[in-house]
Amino acid sequence: MGKVEETYKAKDVEEIIDIHLYRPWGYALAVAARRMRMTPNQISVIGMAVGVVSGHFFFYDRLTLNLLGIFLWMFAQALDGADGQLARMADMRSRLGRMLDGISDNVKFTSLYLHVGARLFVEYDSLWPIAAMFAAGIAHSYQSALADWYRNAYLHFVYGSGRAELESAEDIEAQYGALSWRADPLMKFLSWGYLIYTRRQARWGAGSLELIRIVGDRYGDALPDALRELYRTLNRPLLRYYNALTTNTRMVVLYALVLAGQLAWFFAFELVVLNLVMVLLITRWQPAAHRRLRAFVDADPVSPDA
Repeated sequence: MGKVEETYKAKDVEEIIDIHLYRPWGYALAVAARRMRMTPNQISVIGMAVGVVSGHFFFYDRLTLNLLGIFLWMFAQALDGADGQLARMADMRSRLGRMLDGISDNVKFTSLYLHVGARLFVEYDSLWPIAAMFAAGIAHSYQSALADWYRNAYLHFVYGSGRAELESAEDIEAQYGALSWRADPLMKFLSWGYLIYTRRQARWGAGSLELIRIVGDRYGDALPDALRELYRTLNRPLLRYYNALTTNTRMVVLYALVLAGQLAWFFAFELVVLNLVMVLLITRWQPAAHRRLRAFVDADPVSPDA
């Protein structure tokens, strides 16, 4: 397990399912991919393709095909972890890789939602599943952006900026402006999508972004250990809720509903339960943590030049 742990972002932000299932599986895939001289981006594309195929099998009201879809989704998730594990293992991290990783998730879930929505549309002969599908997809995009931002903010404060993948919207905008649709249409398109994503994170993570700026101006890269520990104490309990907004929780619920024959409740879970968690995070729990951290920084007698 020791070698697998070396490919974690950090154990604090890893979910139980990831630690015991996807990370070991992803590590084995990453080792095999490295021997075959594959790149993390190639693994991302393969994982995206597997996820798209997986989504199709949720259209059918047949348990055997649904179980095949579950297995393929789990394999796609292992590949999704393997690309990052290979990138950290071989020091091949890149902005393009981060963009592809995000696009892969979006494409996989688009396939899943479209097929589940189509299945429910056929089953109920009504437009409400289509409306619920679009609403759930939009909510999911905000939930995942918020979770990604604050998980990386946690890495930034607790483990240092080198462990985090926090991107500035201004930097992405500069990259987007420097690219040409004619000369490099693919990178221009990817940068356009990533710019929308980072702007959304900047809006929804404004409190954390302000804290990063204030702490950076005051301490530079030399954050006091007491501040790191306070950040860990206040924010580690919140990670379980941010993790719930990503993939594993919603997929475990989906699997359970498929097995119970109650798939119609999936979009309700997305729209009611996960949106409630998101609202509580951005309106109550995270602002309260930020106020405690800001009070610590304001009370610290250390000057910016110290």
